[in-house]
Amino acid sequence: MDKLIKSAKKALAGHSSLYGLAGFIFGPVTRRRERKEKARKMKIFQENALDALKAFVGCMEEQKVRYTLAFGSILGAIREHGFIKHDIDIDTAMWIDDFNPGIVTALEKAGFTWVFSHTVDGGKLGREDTFEYHGVHIDIFYFYPAIDKLPYCCDFLWQDELGPHSRLPRRLEIPVSHERRKVLFEGIEVYVPDNAEEFCEFRYGPDYMTPNPKWNWVNEHDHTVEWYDKVGVTESRKYPHGKPQQTNP
Repeated sequence: MDKLIKSAKKALAGHSSLYGLAGFIFGPVTRRRERKEKARKMKIFQENALDALKAFVGCMEEQKVRYTLAFGSILGAIREHGFIKHDIDIDTAMWIDDFNPGIVTALEKAGFTWVFSHTVDGGKLGREDTFEYHGVHIDIFYFYPAIDKLPYCCDFLWQDELGPHSRLPRRLEIPVSHERRKVLFEGIEVYVPDNAEEFCEFRYGPDYMTPNPKWNWVNEHDHTVEWYDKVGVTESRKYPHGKPQQTNP
């Protein structure tokens, strides 16, 4: 069904009125499938996320890797002392200088599957890795020194015109400390940046301690730079012979 919907929209892309009609016809089906898939992912996450986080933290500490939580997982750590209600993945980070290929090997030995690797200039200017543990995705974002005023990491957007192994990188510029501290998260100790509160306020606003289901990073923040002159390369590790799955920005 997904292929049929995509083919129909592609065939009608040059005919605005017909394309709109296709959206009207297939839209409810697509949204229903998306809701069902999100519910499936949330169930898996709720059942396995804590085990996945424990395994990740244990591996990082054994390898003496200076990791921290990132983004929504930092917000969860500071506000909820655990996972946010609508979480479906775990966000982590490290500085690019702390990365080495042995981290990947160690995670695989610990039971993780390396799903994706996204890079800009072979990782010199941007990198993001996605691993999976019992159906739970864990993203590792890598922070780089500032190009403008703030350090940045990258996420990578799917766009049909770029082809199956390319993504549009975005620089997510954000104040993040090199120093870190431990906090309790679902009863275990994990690392967050030493300026975690500043991180949350900058990204989520001064009222970050109050849940806001309508919050949207794209609409409410201007420190996101779409890097059009640096198309990222995506390697699918889990699906080497098929089209890489779309990842959330």
